[in-house]
Amino acid sequence: MNLPSHVTATCLGRELLPHSSDAAGCLVSRDHSIFRYRYSDGQLLRVCRLPPAADGMMARLKDALARSPLRVRWFPGPGLEHVVSVDETTTLVVYDKIYVHRAESDGILAKAIAWKDSRPLYTPLRGGVAVHAISRKTYFGEYLNGRKLGVRVYRVDALRGQVEVCWNFSGDEAKHVHSIHYDRYRNRLWVCTGDLDHESAIYYTDDEFVTLHKLGGGDQTWRAIALLFDEEGVEWGMDAGKDAPAEALNNIYRFEFSSGRRSVQATVGNPVYAACDLADGTAVMATSFEPGRKQATPSEAALWWRGPDRRWQKLFALDFAPSHRKRMSEYAHLLLPKGVMPSGSACFTPVNTQTHSCQLLKLSL
Repeated sequence: MNLPSHVTATCLGRELLPHSSDAAGCLVSRDHSIFRYRYSDGQLLRVCRLPPAADGMMARLKDALARSPLRVRWFPGPGLEHVVSVDETTTLVVYDKIYVHRAESDGILAKAIAWKDSRPLYTPLRGGVAVHAISRKTYFGEYLNGRKLGVRVYRVDALRGQVEVCWNFSGDEAKHVHSIHYDRYRNRLWVCTGDLDHESAIYYTDDEFVTLHKLGGGDQTWRAIALLFDEEGVEWGMDAGKDAPAEALNNIYRFEFSSGRRSVQATVGNPVYAACDLADGTAVMATSFEPGRKQATPSEAALWWRGPDRRWQKLFALDFAPSHRKRMSEYAHLLLPKGVMPSGSACFTPVNTQTHSCQLLKLSL
């Protein structure tokens, strides 16, 4: 691990995965428990945990054994992927079911929302869940591989405990949805789809999926997972993975709304899986490493920083090393939260890296 002289890295804890951040704190999880990490003093405050998978004494006993400190320490599972704050007291989790926890009424256990449909509810890609800041509805799309079922987008009303399908992509339009993002500057939801050229696109809706419009698409430069927004435009890193041709080297793009102009901001090589704003207007993106990729890129997961000059530079990198953990991705990632982190620091968890794998790190500038 080589760091510039002005950067320091601190381990905040093992088996902690970051999910959703604001200027004061970040929702993190360990196994099936969810905490809020408070930036001001480093305190880890318990929020809730998932309930046993079923009712009854045997299910509770099985859950207690699976959640025991020894089991979590020596035989950890893959952890949770989707945890968001709906409002100051409501947390939503997408796992085997959709769970909601209301701090003022639910005690320590989150509660499942019923889903009744002939077709199962398929979960999103990590970082793919968005909360609309005005309506407080939560949105995510299905991340399917190998199924030509068509792809659904779901709307969750956590306060009422309701789930519904609000949009459908045909099997020819998209293989899957990569992510949905909320744009606070335009009160808009954005949708990223992939993976083939004709499936790769960036869409937006100003009316919460009454209508959907395409910003652009049709080749690998529009294949994206992570988006960043500001007053004038949107930026994204390409997600051209190991299935993409060798010439599809990943870039960071910027689209200016006033001119309709799209430009390359940086060449990062590996696919961008995550991005997060910092409170001072700077931002970070994380590139991942996919074994078997055709592009001639470093076998590392890296953190890229957009400084006050708005130029992107590689700030931090860890070499790939597979952990062979069950039900966990085989790729090297730096897992970032969605939202906003405080100025001058970034929290993330590396996975499948030679050092610091599954440790929550704080990088201070």
